[in-house]
Amino acid sequence: MDDDADKLEQAADTSEISPEARTPPEGSEENAPPALTVVGIAASAGGLEATTLLVQNLSDKVPATYVIAQHMSPTHKSLLTSLISRETRLPVVELRGTVTPEPGTIYVTPPNSDVIARDGQLCLAEPFGHPATPKPSADRLFQSLADQFGERSVGIVLSGTGSDGSYGVQAIREAGGITIAQDVDSAKYDGMPASAIATGCIDLTQTPERIGQQFERILVHPRNFDDLKITAQHPTKLADLLQILLARTGVDFRGYKETTINRRIARRMAALQLETYAEYVDHCRTAQEEVDALYKDLLISVTRFFRDPLQFDQLKIQIDELVAREGGRQLRVWVTGCATGEEAYSIAILFAEALGGPKALKKRQVQIFATDIDDRALDVARRGVYPVSAAQDIPSHLLARYFDISGNELHVTRELRDVTLFSRHNIFQDPPFINLDLVSIRNLLIYFEAPLQERVLYRIHYALAPQGMLFLGTSETVGALEAHFEPFHGSEKIYAKRRTSRVANYRFPELSSGGYRQGVAEAGERPPAREGTDSEDGMFDALVKSVAPTGFVATRGGDILRIIGDISPFIELNESGPLAMNTRLLRRPLRDEVMSLIAIALKGRCQRSSRWHSFELAETNRVRFRCYPMSAQASKADNCLIAIETRHVDEALHERQGLDSDDRAYVERMEADMRSTQEALQQTVEELQTTNEELQSVNEEMQSTNEELQATNEELETSNEELQSANEELITVNEELQINSAELQAALADLDAILTDVPFVVLAVDPALMVRRASDLAREFFKIGEIPTIGLHLSQLTIPEGFPSLSSPAAEVFNLRQPKEFTIDTAVANYRLAFSPYADGKSDLTGLTISLIDQRASTSMTKAVGQSVQDNET
Repeated sequence: MDDDADKLEQAADTSEISPEARTPPEGSEENAPPALTVVGIAASAGGLEATTLLVQNLSDKVPATYVIAQHMSPTHKSLLTSLISRETRLPVVELRGTVTPEPGTIYVTPPNSDVIARDGQLCLAEPFGHPATPKPSADRLFQSLADQFGERSVGIVLSGTGSDGSYGVQAIREAGGITIAQDVDSAKYDGMPASAIATGCIDLTQTPERIGQQFERILVHPRNFDDLKITAQHPTKLADLLQILLARTGVDFRGYKETTINRRIARRMAALQLETYAEYVDHCRTAQEEVDALYKDLLISVTRFFRDPLQFDQLKIQIDELVAREGGRQLRVWVTGCATGEEAYSIAILFAEALGGPKALKKRQVQIFATDIDDRALDVARRGVYPVSAAQDIPSHLLARYFDISGNELHVTRELRDVTLFSRHNIFQDPPFINLDLVSIRNLLIYFEAPLQERVLYRIHYALAPQGMLFLGTSETVGALEAHFEPFHGSEKIYAKRRTSRVANYRFPELSSGGYRQGVAEAGERPPAREGTDSEDGMFDALVKSVAPTGFVATRGGDILRIIGDISPFIELNESGPLAMNTRLLRRPLRDEVMSLIAIALKGRCQRSSRWHSFELAETNRVRFRCYPMSAQASKADNCLIAIETRHVDEALHERQGLDSDDRAYVERMEADMRSTQEALQQTVEELQTTNEELQSVNEEMQSTNEELQATNEELETSNEELQSANEELITVNEELQINSAELQAALADLDAILTDVPFVVLAVDPALMVRRASDLAREFFKIGEIPTIGLHLSQLTIPEGFPSLSSPAAEVFNLRQPKEFTIDTAVANYRLAFSPYADGKSDLTGLTISLIDQRASTSMTKAVGQSVQDNET
């Protein structure tokens, strides 16, 4: 979820204006050229081919600039710029220093450098992270584009191994930009595009050719909500789509902001190139994968470590005070909408710092519950493994203490993972946790309508312990619940539960696939109902309280739906206790009996009572349950009303009353039998405990062995990642060498053709005076047959009579680095012998040419040509 969501939604709202209203007057600023879009292109192994296909199809009319981040060896001189420039009409420039992006230009990142956007410009940066980290980093490029250009950023992930780019596309999606991945079937190596697609943040998957061909259309596609605005006026159609989502995912989005839903649906329609909302609904009815894609789009499971550092600095102060004040007991934290877990681990780090470091962080002191409805994001959070680019958001003094860098991955330490429990939980459908010291719900409320925001905040109010803290995002407030929350002094988005705040009745909906009862809210929100419903509800509540002044309503499975009165004396909470409102919260031996009592009452459809238990309280020493079966017609679920009854028995008076001899004998026999049974049961329990201890010992040994194997596996994974990184670099170099080889073959073919047809004697000689190549006339003149692979030394040539040795002047030319000429007169001809050295691009002499020209023949030829020209003029 993004702090800029309000801006995005305002942009979406303005796009709902009619076409006539959107047409600007002539000469207005809106007639100015469209803003520049900056496109980041990530590629690795196999990426040269994909990038070439992409740029071949790019139009020069698109107002966009392109930045290529191709993984390559840091020590290899890349020819990527020259290779790409041959395939496109767009100018291709290798980045040097800091440049202002120009439209229609392709920028190539040089080896051993990262490229980032800063202050509206593109600049090179030192590579970040482990030496084996891919360079340049696509994640780092994408994140900087998202920060700098927002909606005008585009991320394209092409062929490659590994997962570079998958973290960055989430940032671009979060900022409202466009994310595209190469179709995995067309990728030579599908690791990078598949990893990006798996994030659920990719808008479009296409082949590189199609991406280039449709890129102009992708950018200029009208992002208005006219069709969806019309649809919103007919709630039956929108309800159909939301009902499809509910049936498929079990999540009800009817309380989400309309603009949020419309914006996500518009993105999906644009990705599928569907024009009308009705077509999209029909498509969703037949394509479950599209419903899943829309569901992921609506979730936007994106977060970062220490997001909004100033707020986390304020939170650190409050956590330090909380630990100093309440550090003697277990502190309970709930992170809602945790996404992939970065925020939960960030809060865990703050508690660890307050306690004295990672080794001081124990579950008996801190328990963090992190919840979300996105199972894919929770899987990532549980692993605690992130791309190394995520380390940019972590303060340097905390990075080494709480994270391990392995290859191009960032691993959360075991101490943080041990105190953080991730589970699937719907904040407005499932019962909340209780007795919490801190609840973090950041960048989630901004997507809810006001009634749903109040519902969620009422739940949090119920979950918080007295003076518990509430941590919100930068764009969020407690709204109408200011009477229940007060801000901390000097902390802008941190609130405390007011001491005087009290909500009379918390009403939580039953757990069902239908969600929250068609929008019924705890905070006074009620659906349309027949006359008399309110009075009937009041009568029902009064009846329940008269039957069970103290108790609760529970389902067949033991989930507590509603609490009546104060049941806190009968509940125990500890680090091994349950995570949700369930009968397992009850103290022993009460918890063992209540489930069997519920089962018996529901089976017989009649009231059942438990036996009296000794239970020492201030004014009572006996307690029992009385179970009343209930039938919920709306959900067709069986529930039970459990009344907790207490009484006080005077033990001394009871003994003084006495019993007759027969009754006493019977009671004594029964007590003896019970003691015998209890002793046998105790012996069985002790044997079971011994067996459990032995199993626990075996289990600990297995865990120790497993940890050793895990450590070995991590080392192997690290080595494998380094090998993969080196392999990617080699593949990239090999692709360039193959292209160079093809060009070299073509150049050699041209050279052979020239040497065959040139009408002169020409020799090519290397610094070792070995003849490497010779024209056909030279082979005939010097009696040269097939030139060996290692060459033919000048001294081995057959020199015609009257010619000097060629070795001495050739050696002199190499020494002096100057050309040299001789004139040789023989009986049959007058020759000009020329020695001309040549050098490579580094000015190092690599050889010389020896040319022999018959000057008489040349003069005759010149005269013949002149005479021919004169004749033609005549």
